[in-house]
Amino acid sequence: MNSIKTLKHIATLALAIIVLANCSSEDTLTSDWIESNTTESNLTLGDLKASNFVWLGASMTAGYQDAGFFKEGQENAYPTIVARQLQQVDPTITYNYPNIVTVMGTGRTAIDLNAALAFLTTGQGSLGDALVPSVGDGIKQNTNSPIHNFSVTSMRAIDMGVAGYGQVNPFFGAFNSGPTATVLGDAVASSPSFFSLWPGGNDLLGYALGGGSVDGYDPTNTGALTDPATFSAALDGALTALTANGSHGIVLNVAPWTLVPYFQAATQLSGGVNLLPAGSIDAPTAAFLNSVAAYGAYNAALDQVVLAGAITAEEAAMRKITFTADVANPPVITDESLTDLSAMGIASWRQASPGVASLGIPADIFPLTAIFTIGVQQEDGSIPGVSVPLSDQYTLTAAEQGNILSHAAQYNAAITAAVDNNDNLHLVDIHPLMADLFGLSPQIAAAIGMGNAGVQGADGVLGFMSGGINLVPLSLTQAELYNSVFSTDFVHPNPRGQALIANEIIKVLNAKYGATIPTVDPLAFEPIYAPF
Repeated sequence: MNSIKTLKHIATLALAIIVLANCSSEDTLTSDWIESNTTESNLTLGDLKASNFVWLGASMTAGYQDAGFFKEGQENAYPTIVARQLQQVDPTITYNYPNIVTVMGTGRTAIDLNAALAFLTTGQGSLGDALVPSVGDGIKQNTNSPIHNFSVTSMRAIDMGVAGYGQVNPFFGAFNSGPTATVLGDAVASSPSFFSLWPGGNDLLGYALGGGSVDGYDPTNTGALTDPATFSAALDGALTALTANGSHGIVLNVAPWTLVPYFQAATQLSGGVNLLPAGSIDAPTAAFLNSVAAYGAYNAALDQVVLAGAITAEEAAMRKITFTADVANPPVITDESLTDLSAMGIASWRQASPGVASLGIPADIFPLTAIFTIGVQQEDGSIPGVSVPLSDQYTLTAAEQGNILSHAAQYNAAITAAVDNNDNLHLVDIHPLMADLFGLSPQIAAAIGMGNAGVQGADGVLGFMSGGINLVPLSLTQAELYNSVFSTDFVHPNPRGQALIANEIIKVLNAKYGATIPTVDPLAFEPIYAPF
């Protein structure tokens, strides 16, 4: 059997996604902010009471990016960006985030541009030469006071009211008020004059990152989805507490996280679900895999099950596994949504599917980690996706994607209902930005539950125009690489992406409170960490 070339094939393409141009210095960013935002006149906060603006959310709100939590991330988180803009209107407004990390924080993945370009243009070197993770110095105890950003990396909505949460999540333990404190309780105790809450991301994301491998609801397992009823109760409890003193606030809705590059890169790089590249399966290997000594026996068993009436011929055809020599092939996966034939000794296997667009069935998608596993020989000699099925955590099937979208819709319904039922609350709908940025068609935006505003924001053209520049999630063309708005972890926005979110918030504050808070120029922010 020819050696599987998946790793180098995918690594080359992955680098083509994330190598970006050198970034501006922090001093340049500061001068750009001043130059672009102090020319506005008649600045006012209107009816916005921002003297003690408090922020609640998870990783994105805290400033996590580049697979780490560090000071520069906090400095470029959307709450910090909005706070700077508020201070341009009223310099007496204070804003502090917990100073629980240093410059290096928990570590950070950088890009060595020279190594990356050499690898892209000549094939020399490796992915490891270009992507350079650093080891940080960890988390330290907070000394800032008062705190305005109570966001906690990895926190779910259902964790906000958990007593002693700091004992299981060190990111909160480093700035909580005591060993039995709750995130919500500490935020409320700060007496916010106004607040922002972005709930629900991690109530979905853990399940998605794990390939939908955790079934059922288990609040003790961060890889499980949160029960919508439990989510709604946690949300209502948080908003009741935050508005008890008459405070106003904004609530961001849940984004369709399966759109982010972490879940799309593998299939985008391969041009579809054929993640085993041409040349990775030669003729002798294909012949063996198709024989009764391998998947041929499985295929024959499916024919017998059809005759027995246990499944349809259509399902059998979908499940059958066939490899073709010298061309790209889809990997073998496990699909728990298939008819359970385990009592007959038949596994729930099939090859990855491109979906059926006319029937609304999406293609299988793969978390980013899958590209370093598919077709790569393991220590026991097996080759995931070829000689053995890819483990469940490396695939999001159509059924699992549907499960995510269904829960996101229910979480968003709870958010909308809570906002509609309280005159002190306003919604920041993140869907139009996402639909525009990811180039969704109106049909797809509607299909994934983005609502009317999301559908209207979907123009079918990839990218979000800003200052004549087309900002994209993660570009595949070297000419546009520096316009990307996601960080090196493929999940969290980089500073430029954070600026886009900040502007969406500022627009709502201006519209709802008669304010004239200046927006920011996203192009003045660094797109990615590339210090070399």
